Amino acid sequence: MYHSEALWTLLSQPLPIAVCAIALEWLLPLPAGFRPSALVPALEQLARKVNRPGHHTTQQWLAGLLTPLVVLIPALAACWALRNLSLSEGLFDLLLLVWLLELKPLGQQVSALRPLLRQDKLPLARLQLAPLVRRETRQLSLMGICKAVSESLILRWSGQWAAVLFWYLLAGIEAALCMRLLQLMNQAFSVKLQRNRLFGEISCRLYGLLCVVPAAVCVLLLGGFPGGGRALTQAWRGAAHWPSRGQGALLAAVAGGLNVRLGGPRFYDEHKQRFAVLGGQQEPDVTTPRRVLSRLQALSLVCWLALALCSGLNLYVHLAR
Repeated sequence: MYHSEALWTLLSQPLPIAVCAIALEWLLPLPAGFRPSALVPALEQLARKVNRPGHHTTQQWLAGLLTPLVVLIPALAACWALRNLSLSEGLFDLLLLVWLLELKPLGQQVSALRPLLRQDKLPLARLQLAPLVRRETRQLSLMGICKAVSESLILRWSGQWAAVLFWYLLAGIEAALCMRLLQLMNQAFSVKLQRNRLFGEISCRLYGLLCVVPAAVCVLLLGGFPGGGRALTQAWRGAAHWPSRGQGALLAAVAGGLNVRLGGPRFYDEHKQRFAVLGGQQEPDVTTPRRVLSRLQALSLVCWLALALCSGLNLYVHLAR
């Protein structure tokens, strides 16, 4: 009886829960409408109500300060209450973490776009891409579409998988929930759009700050992949020249390791914005999104294997006592 209780306690620790959550998120066929990303339209609607065009700049900034609190505080309070009322805190953490992680949908996005790009059906590809990015897609060339898809893959993977997992292991399920909600708010209140320049500033800064350390860990891991030396070199440049240092470093590291060029100018609300050019020498082509996705999946597998190994060693040490 004592050993069974001890074993259950061990399996309820963050490491085994993270290992199981990663596997379950990949295996379970959770519909798109039940994933956290489905909350983005609701957050956009909230932003339109509290961030009206006629508001003074001070009002916009104040609304941008209070709105994240209105979203985060009730969500964290509900999480704390439900966790304490649940029969098993470990099981609650597992189910919530499975819901928070989103890696599998990234592969589905690439699979949906790939045949359109290969058959040169650019109008359909632009329509398919439009909900995934904030930039204007109407005039994107084949190279521009491939570049936008690749950048979206890296940024989404960073915010809705790697950073969520990192903060769960570091500070628990509440930190993971906070991280994911900030990612969704950063997406819904994007400062790349003129109307959200002030309103989304607080969310953007908080999200960028929480992404720095997870991105740095991922960059170091990418140093062990093919092209790792170039990835590490480019990461320093990306961190210095991208608005968000952590995401810029990760973008540059993935692009550098694959020797493709990301970044550059793009249009938001018919306004041209220039971003630093990151990565290698080759322009993106039809194969680039799949190569980027494969690199991110390989990095995810490395993380999963490392966590599984640490969890197994911890379990072996406790059972051997």
